[in-house]
Amino acid sequence: MALLHTEVILSPEGTSQRKQHRLAPRRFASLDGVRVGLLGNSKLNADAVLLAIGDLLKERYAIESVVVRSKPTFSKPAPDNIVDELISGSDVIVTGVGD
Repeated sequence: MALLHTEVILSPEGTSQRKQHRLAPRRFASLDGVRVGLLGNSKLNADAVLLAIGDLLKERYAIESVVVRSKPTFSKPAPDNIVDELISGSDVIVTGVGD
């Protein structure tokens, strides 16, 4: 099937003016004593899966604390205040999607 209007071809990659965050260095030999941050993307089942991961981590390791936050919408990056809170209150952060 031929394209009718070929004046514009859009890239699905998109662009963002948001600041980029680098991954934290892998400095833990074990998760014992760490503070875990869980960030859901607000899709169906994302929070349930992340909470189950948090529970599993607490069963297997001596986790100091677990902070759970969710993005307001899955289609946009997490707001800076949520990112800053997770960074300052967590040693490791697990994020996930659901459907």
